[in-house]
Amino acid sequence: MDYGARISRARQAMEQQGVDLLFLTPSANMQYLTGIHRERPNFGNVNYPGGWVYSTLIGRQKDPVVVAPRMVAEFDLPDAVRSNVRVLPEQGDAFSFMAGVLAEFGTIRRVAVENRAWAEAVLGLQELLPGVAFTLASTILAPLRMIKDEEEIALMRHGAHLADQVFSAVLPLLKPGMTELEVALEVDAQQRRLGSEGPSFTTNVFMMGPGLDRDVREKVSDRKLVEGLSLSFDFGCVHAGYCSDFGRTVHIGEPPADFRRAYDRVIAAHDEAIRAMQAGRITAAEANAVARKVIEDAGYGQHFRHRLGHGIGLDVHEGPFLTAGDETTLQTGMAFTVEPSIFWPGHVGTRIEDVVIVRPDGGENLNATSSALNIVG
Repeated sequence: MDYGARISRARQAMEQQGVDLLFLTPSANMQYLTGIHRERPNFGNVNYPGGWVYSTLIGRQKDPVVVAPRMVAEFDLPDAVRSNVRVLPEQGDAFSFMAGVLAEFGTIRRVAVENRAWAEAVLGLQELLPGVAFTLASTILAPLRMIKDEEEIALMRHGAHLADQVFSAVLPLLKPGMTELEVALEVDAQQRRLGSEGPSFTTNVFMMGPGLDRDVREKVSDRKLVEGLSLSFDFGCVHAGYCSDFGRTVHIGEPPADFRRAYDRVIAAHDEAIRAMQAGRITAAEANAVARKVIEDAGYGQHFRHRLGHGIGLDVHEGPFLTAGDETTLQTGMAFTVEPSIFWPGHVGTRIEDVVIVRPDGGENLNATSSALNIVG
């Protein structure tokens, strides 16, 4: 990745918005500009003395500075950034230490702070920089990250193919009597076996169909797979920090005609939306409307209960969003999920989800898994 070019573009935006300093804590934004990967999420608060200082500081001219407590600097930072690291000693005073680092950047009037920075870090900066205006780093970086270059798209294509491979590996293992939880655990195990860094979000599989008055909001359970119901998948892989997001629905036993009809309408909505995603010719809201009309015309409109999709990249959910009210015009290189569904508790549940790149002549589907219906057992 050409991080220097990315930083140059970020600085141009800083100049235009009057931002003197970017303060990025560990995040997709930090990885985008420096290549420093984030840790896998966990439930515990992993912290070190003075840990709130861990950040990358970027001014309009000065080389980026990575600020880190000793444990992070010694064990977690890649070699590429070690030439410009300021290390907080184990027993150091975080405030005086950070004051010295900030002084390297000269006069600071406006700071753009990582959107999900710890409150402790923001309060510390405000104490150290009285009278300085604060804004969100997304005002600088979100417009840059919306457009993926071909190197990013290659990484995302590989992540999508990992998801394809995971589904192909799990599919022949499915049989009546397995539980949803067993299926989900197998999905996660296959991810690691096939080379994913891990799930891009919590894996979910869920049955729906006649006689099962189960809402899609109910997540993976100990229910056993039984004939006559459908099983929907929702999972994603991670490759080089880039996320995929994947979905398919299989049927357990021979599906009835009403399921096939709903399934076909979901596939048609998916395909028509992808064809319509032509750069410069359609908005996010209009792409959502294309898919929604197919399902509404079939009489299932009230059961398509969510947006068509969302931006995706280093974060699994990014802007723009394929939803009513988002008037962003789609541009070449934007990456989205396309994930129409029909979720009708007690009747039918079916979905499909792929990662799609906006191109001049319509969307490019990064996933290769067929949309043909798979029947289990």
